[in-house]
Amino acid sequence: MKKKTNAEIGMERERNAIAIHRRIANVLSEEKKRMESEGIEVPPINVYVKGDGRIPWKPEKYFNKHFKSYLQQIKKVHGLSITEIGIITVLSYYITYENNLITKEDGAPMIKKDLEEVLGIRQNAVDKYMASLVKKGVFASVKVKRNVNYYLDPRIAYQGNRIDSTLLSMFHIKTS
Repeated sequence: MKKKTNAEIGMERERNAIAIHRRIANVLSEEKKRMESEGIEVPPINVYVKGDGRIPWKPEKYFNKHFKSYLQQIKKVHGLSITEIGIITVLSYYITYENNLITKEDGAPMIKKDLEEVLGIRQNAVDKYMASLVKKGVFASVKVKRNVNYYLDPRIAYQGNRIDSTLLSMFHIKTS
């Protein structure tokens, strides 16, 4: 039998550590679900197994959550084009924390000129697609002075912990 090299031994230890990590994490996850179903509030749990050489994921302070099923429902009802889905996806990267306003990096609301630049399409196309998406209930538009602010439906993508009822009331599915 061939003697294992130090590199092979190290890789085997790491594979074992990863397997152990997964099994322990699964057990803890199931137990957490069980406790939460009993009404016990369980804080987030992190598991680390020595020997697992993977770099732990450290998320940004804020990140977006996308809800695929709701977008599929809107797609089925309204027949969204691939371009419209692309616009929704791109603009979802620009929503603000807990209010889903489409903004620039500096936090100022995006105006049509900004939308042209971000989406890489002309003003008439921005007008056409945004009007269509507002009509389909994907975005809500709010006129502020001479500009229009756009809000993304939080049931499609959201950044935050709790969806404000006022924000949610701005959206509804139009079935005709």
